[in-house]
Amino acid sequence: MATEIEIKRVLDAAGYARLQAHLDTLASPRRHEQVNHYLDLADAALNKAGAMLRLRVVGDRLVLTLKARSSVSDGVLRTQELEQELTTEEDKAFWQHLPVAWQQAAIRLGDWLDTTGLHAVGTHDGTLVEIGQTLNLRLAYKLPKGIPGWPHALTLELDHTQFPGGVERLELELEHPDAAELAPVLNAWLTGLDVATSPATETKYAQFLRLAGLKTTNAAPL
Repeated sequence: MATEIEIKRVLDAAGYARLQAHLDTLASPRRHEQVNHYLDLADAALNKAGAMLRLRVVGDRLVLTLKARSSVSDGVLRTQELEQELTTEEDKAFWQHLPVAWQQAAIRLGDWLDTTGLHAVGTHDGTLVEIGQTLNLRLAYKLPKGIPGWPHALTLELDHTQFPGGVERLELELEHPDAAELAPVLNAWLTGLDVATSPATETKYAQFLRLAGLKTTNAAPL
């Protein structure tokens, strides 16, 4: 499994608006409207093992992601990840009928479990169920010259996530292999812009589980 390392900073409405306005002066964002379908086995084995299976719909694209062994420290998230796009030319129709996509996802999951060492999950009968979904608007800004103090290309992502029940989350994400070294530079830049943020203590999926009352005591902080 690949290791994903990213900075996550939670914003309030004023900070989000101020940061978006500043980023708009630096680059034109790519806009991604995402529907995240969270899947699990019928006995919630993935959740109990501290793993997450997500089917993300972006336009006519379907991206399946398995994450496990996550940790969050000072707003820097490290997690093990496997990801594959399902919308190849031969299965473009999946996005039109999600349960069919779940069947394909179950096949991929079976292959992945054989290679990840998630022994707590064990075997399964190929049945996946949706435990819920979130809606996310992502604005991705590519900054070729980086930010003050870090003159290297960066991509900053502003997320506006809607959870069931009307709860919303505003967040800045920055995926980078040197996230721990980059974090204080990013924080200083945000402070200079008068953008108040706080380190994320949980991911969107962990927040979804908590709001849904599904968080298990032995699951990792995905």
